[in-house]
Amino acid sequence: MKEQTATRLEPEGDPLETVWPRRFGTPLLKTWLGGTADVLLDQVLSAQVAVPMWELMDRGGKRWRPVICKSAFEACGGTAAIPESVFHVVELLHNGSLVVDDIQDAATERRGAPPIHAMFGLPVALNAANAAYFRALSALKDVLPDTLRLRALDMLSQELFNAHLGQALDLSLGAVLKAGQVVEVTHYRALASAKTGALVRMAARLGAIAANAPVAMEDALGRWAEGVGLAYQIRDDLEDVDEGLSDIGAGRITLPLLLALQAGDPLLHAAIMRGFGTGVLPPDVKADIEAGLARHNIVALGRQQAHDAAQASIFALNSLPASEPREFLKHLTLKLSGV
Repeated sequence: MKEQTATRLEPEGDPLETVWPRRFGTPLLKTWLGGTADVLLDQVLSAQVAVPMWELMDRGGKRWRPVICKSAFEACGGTAAIPESVFHVVELLHNGSLVVDDIQDAATERRGAPPIHAMFGLPVALNAANAAYFRALSALKDVLPDTLRLRALDMLSQELFNAHLGQALDLSLGAVLKAGQVVEVTHYRALASAKTGALVRMAARLGAIAANAPVAMEDALGRWAEGVGLAYQIRDDLEDVDEGLSDIGAGRITLPLLLALQAGDPLLHAAIMRGFGTGVLPPDVKADIEAGLARHNIVALGRQQAHDAAQASIFALNSLPASEPREFLKHLTLKLSGV
């Protein structure tokens, strides 16, 4: 999913430092590697592991996953002195996934600058991203009691697995379509639920777990996140229609693409398949696709599906006790889905 470029953050005081230090430091490395850790190891590991991730994180990003996690915590009645770092665990996982995603997509830009693998080399970037995954999980031992930590780790490991299944679908379904097989909207929903929805669910469910909420409340927040993730992905897909149909040229499976292919219009179908996965769309192909999308009101149909997903999310929240954080999550649903 594309991300907007944000204003560069100040170099000090970022709350993500609570889970990913800018420099590891010898004392911290001694707790990780043992008493032989010294200044040299700190210099090497900080430069090769900490710095690449901060190069990306300092560029900004929307940073709404910590907001979701904290709001879910509060909506579940969380009042214990849970350290702030728990709310930033999923944001670190998200940034690690962006580094890996850019490697897999051979991306040339991320948040207005070259991707991390282009700056630091593929081996360093991949290792730093994987280290961020494991650090995010291990950071929970410093902020959650053992019973809640085990519950959180079980949830995060399953959702991370789901996210990778979604990435596999994202990488593969375009080739399946290109080969002549039919890809349905249900397949798209599975992709969006697994890839985009997983990170939203992780943030919401982690907040519930940190609050020691009943499973029913965690499940409600999971259903909320499911709808938000789908609506957010649809919004991203529809923005690409307005911005030039680069997803079709790149061979990506999107909701507008599938709705168009299922419209029963041979001319539109032929135009899409001429341009799908070819890179930059030729002007005549682009014009034919745009005309077909307008002819069948594809954008309006997509917006309706985003609206329906957002409403399902809001409905899921109604099982939680009435509170200001719950109402904030409802407001956030509409903001993220664009409906």
